[in-house]
Amino acid sequence: ISDTSTVIKIASECGANIELLKTSISKLEIKQRLTDVNSEAIARGVFGSPFILVDSEPFWGNDRLERVDQWLRTGVW
Repeated sequence: ISDTSTVIKIASECGANIELLKTSISKLEIKQRLTDVNSEAIARGVFGSPFILVDSEPFWGNDRLERVDQWLRTGVW
């Protein structure tokens, strides 16, 4: 989403602190951090949400959360 007003509207509906968001969203360091995190995610193969990496093992989708729990308990399938 590149439209700031859309981001603010959605955040407001989720109960976010809108004044803090408005102040933060315009800061260059925040924009750079977002760019860096997105670039890292793309480099690691992230392509959807939720996408969870545990020990470099990728899990994608709500239907995989049980497998994440299993992996965290045992470290294997």
